[in-house]
Amino acid sequence: MGPSGNAPGENPNRRSLVDLKNFQFTFDCSDFIEPDSAFGRKDDTISLSESVLDFPREFGRTYHAYRAGSYAFPNDIPEQERLAFQGPIIKRLFGDKLYFAPLSQSNPPRFILDVATGVGDWAIEMGDMFPTSEVIGTDLSPIQPDMVPPNVKFYVDDSSDEWNFTDKFGYIHTRLTAGCWSNFETEVAKQAFEALEPGGWFESQEVEGVFSCDDGTLDPAGPMCTWLNEMRDAAEIMERPAVLGSILKEVFERVGFVDVQERIFKIPTNEWPRDERLKEIGRLWGENFSQGLNGFSIQLMNRVFGRSPAEIEASWG
Repeated sequence: MGPSGNAPGENPNRRSLVDLKNFQFTFDCSDFIEPDSAFGRKDDTISLSESVLDFPREFGRTYHAYRAGSYAFPNDIPEQERLAFQGPIIKRLFGDKLYFAPLSQSNPPRFILDVATGVGDWAIEMGDMFPTSEVIGTDLSPIQPDMVPPNVKFYVDDSSDEWNFTDKFGYIHTRLTAGCWSNFETEVAKQAFEALEPGGWFESQEVEGVFSCDDGTLDPAGPMCTWLNEMRDAAEIMERPAVLGSILKEVFERVGFVDVQERIFKIPTNEWPRDERLKEIGRLWGENFSQGLNGFSIQLMNRVFGRSPAEIEASWG
């Protein structure tokens, strides 16, 4: 896994989707959307709320309707289940931490922003943890639950556009957003810097699109490495680069953040570690990866390489 970077700003009703044994969490999913007039005129908001639920269907999957085609991965129930499954694995990898920035429980941020919130699980947990903070999650798809803490709100928004929030944030967060942006630096990092109150923090928890092996036995010409290399190539061609973790620190510093800290974690993809915690993380992450393989690949490789679904599945080995 790539760096988890964070830095302070210098600038002045469905039931549970998953039930993992030994994990105390549930997530709901719904098609609810709360329009926000701050993102457009009233008539624009009304028409948006009617159209964003009309998800286009391709290859047996559904995709976001708002800014259709700008994000190559699905938003359907299998993908929502995978996202809900994935979040607690990351939290477990981080020693049950949701964040690393030095946020204060006694003096919490007034406003927290989760960019590309997905199913909203991280934002909801933060809302519970900081009940006096207002937590906002934005995403292209309205796939978040409607039963949320009263201080949590979700909005359909394309965060690559200019941000127009009226209040400054004390903390801004991204997690696993590689492939979302044509330019993370200008679309997200720079805008986060400008949207933070003095002393606020921006934290990104991102995966680096690289397989590696401690004992050198990974075959670089094997099916999984070949698949990953092709995915990175396809993402570059689509101008949605998949390599993000390794550039975070440099990007943060370039846009003006100070006191930039970097933490790098390994994510095992199976049960090879002796450590029981990492062994379980490896088992869960391998399952998460297997669940997502179709969604990661199908539209991207079809668009870029012209492959049929059968050809794409055969390439997995």
